[in-house]
Amino acid sequence: MGLRGDRVWVWAVRVWWAALPFTAGPVLADGLYETSAAWRSTASVGLWVLWAGVLVGSLLVHPVTLVLVRLAGLSAVAALMWAGLGGADWGEVALIAAITGAVAAVCLSAPVGQVFVNGISYGDEVRLLLRPPTVLLAGPLPAAAVITVGGLVSGPLLLATERWVLGGVVTAAGGAVAVLGGRSLYSLTRRWLVFVPAGVVLHDHLAVEDPVLLRRRVVTAIGPAQQGSGAFDLTQGAAGLILELAANQPITLTPPTRRKSRADQVEVGAILVAPSRPGEAVATARQRQLA
Repeated sequence: MGLRGDRVWVWAVRVWWAALPFTAGPVLADGLYETSAAWRSTASVGLWVLWAGVLVGSLLVHPVTLVLVRLAGLSAVAALMWAGLGGADWGEVALIAAITGAVAAVCLSAPVGQVFVNGISYGDEVRLLLRPPTVLLAGPLPAAAVITVGGLVSGPLLLATERWVLGGVVTAAGGAVAVLGGRSLYSLTRRWLVFVPAGVVLHDHLAVEDPVLLRRRVVTAIGPAQQGSGAFDLTQGAAGLILELAANQPITLTPPTRRKSRADQVEVGAILVAPSRPGEAVATARQRQLA
């Protein structure tokens, strides 16, 4: 499909987010109706600030704004569910939450991710996100999303209920926790397989200390890995289709360590990687006449 086709999905996210005040706004207002005036005002201001910030962020394609858009989509679904518990009509909640949930799923999709990470690409290069390790998807990644959002909103809402001491402590601590959670999520958006004019680069801080460039003249194959492949595994346990990149000369790798030395380096003939869009990776390799 390419980046042009992928941008259609990004625009679908932008349009739905721009329409949220008219679709989800009344539902959220019903949910806030029975809360205190201070709590309602604080929540309303926060929602408007969030809406405006995400709308602007969605127009600025960058790995940072990718994290923002993805967290916002999931948070909108959670807010709508909360509104249903708070007195909003469940029929309206179910409809709006279902559509918003579908948009949130689009935000998490590989095509949307590719558009945002290519917002910082240079010249004639294409960046493809690498899939996160399965072990992170099973718990740490959702937990990081929860503590990032929860850390930002919990303190101000407690202050709105006049719990000054607790609210102040939670605001300070929650802000620090949110920064840590946000940095963790952001770091996963900086793991790429990058096609450049000189060849292909593996940029993955979880797997290698420094980016690895496989020059065009040394690449012999890029395609689905065979069962029992002896290639060096750099997928970090990611699920899904794995690609094997083979070379006609040794590939020098430096696994992540606290110190750098020649003893830390390994030389292999092929590596395994897990791009979020393996088909797109193979198609791009063929288009650029790699292997």
